[in-house]
Amino acid sequence: MSFEETYETGQSNIKIVKFKRRKNFYLYIYDSDTRKVSYTSLGSSDIEYCQSNWFKSYEKFVKKGGSPTKVKKSSVIKKSKEFIDHTFTRVHRNEIKQSTFDTVWGRMRSRIVPYIKQSGVSTVQDITRKSFQDYSVYWKNKGMEVGTINNDLKTFGLFLNWLCDEEILDLNKRPKLKKLKQVKDYKKEVNPTFTGEDWEIFKETLYRYETSEGDEQDDLEKLEDWCFRKNFVNWVFFQYLSGNRPMETGKLTYGDVSVDEYKLPNGKTTLRGTVLIPEDTKTGKRTMVMNGTSIQRIFQHFQYCKHPKWMSYEIDDDTPLFVNPNTGKTVHQESFRRHFRKCLEYSGLQNKGYTLYSLRSTHITKLLLEGTSIDDVSRNLGNSPEVVRRHYDGVENILKSDELLK
Repeated sequence: MSFEETYETGQSNIKIVKFKRRKNFYLYIYDSDTRKVSYTSLGSSDIEYCQSNWFKSYEKFVKKGGSPTKVKKSSVIKKSKEFIDHTFTRVHRNEIKQSTFDTVWGRMRSRIVPYIKQSGVSTVQDITRKSFQDYSVYWKNKGMEVGTINNDLKTFGLFLNWLCDEEILDLNKRPKLKKLKQVKDYKKEVNPTFTGEDWEIFKETLYRYETSEGDEQDDLEKLEDWCFRKNFVNWVFFQYLSGNRPMETGKLTYGDVSVDEYKLPNGKTTLRGTVLIPEDTKTGKRTMVMNGTSIQRIFQHFQYCKHPKWMSYEIDDDTPLFVNPNTGKTVHQESFRRHFRKCLEYSGLQNKGYTLYSLRSTHITKLLLEGTSIDDVSRNLGNSPEVVRRHYDGVENILKSDELLK
């Protein structure tokens, strides 16, 4: 029998169909055991309504004595894990880079899956074209940057496309997720550099944040909270002194960093840190040098934290540089982001637009103002000189004030 219109439901033996000269849609049900086809009216000519409510109609059909067919409900959370596994296999097939997988995994784990859990959509069969439409508003209300939300929606879209490709989700029910408009405000810089005054205020807050209640407590919960705060402060100073991208730092292990004494041309001795950036990062493998004091703080971190769990944790070359002893994995960037926002609020700087990447911007600006050449800065940080010039041309003008003011 031919139909005027046919729509998939995600179940190979159940479809939504429209007969010629009939107003409403019907459910086409094929029983593989008896090889019989049954139809039940969906009571509506609105395809979106029918796609949202076909399963309820199917249940009524069965209750009235209709022959039940095999309908497998697929958990969205379970399918999200399968999608992550599928993405990981693409790394081994050299279809995508490891860094691309890390980005997908991070977005799914930290924001997309938690959002799905609270959305009320538990199975793929519950998904309609109107599902997940408040994703942007949900995270924007929690203070997430528009750029981060839009990047999440790209990954969310890949997940939905995969569900359709695997014929788990009907293509006609795939939600269209709209990105937020990024209004370009040329007065507002993205990832702005900390001003000198703001950085001093922020540093003072960091020192108070790491020395506040917890370090001398017998309460193990408060003590562990203090250990994580101190770990975050170490991370901030490492980012400020290295200029690394947050994702690069997240891949570092103890075996990637070292500290030694270095004699400066003026005869003074300082600590030099050497960092081996892994190959599976944005700009690939490189060796960079930095002020070694923050690395020294990291090495001493587990000695300072008197929590039994932290004191007994065994460190080796494969241990993540900013390890979470509870998981053995690196502390997630979202955790650092939450601490960062708290410290901005405590400093009264929450409306200045500062982000985690502002630490990188501040590092580069500081080096340029101190007279470090653009070539040296770009080589150490894995950027091209052209990129540094484009983003920090204002700093270069300050350095050339003598010439420009002639």
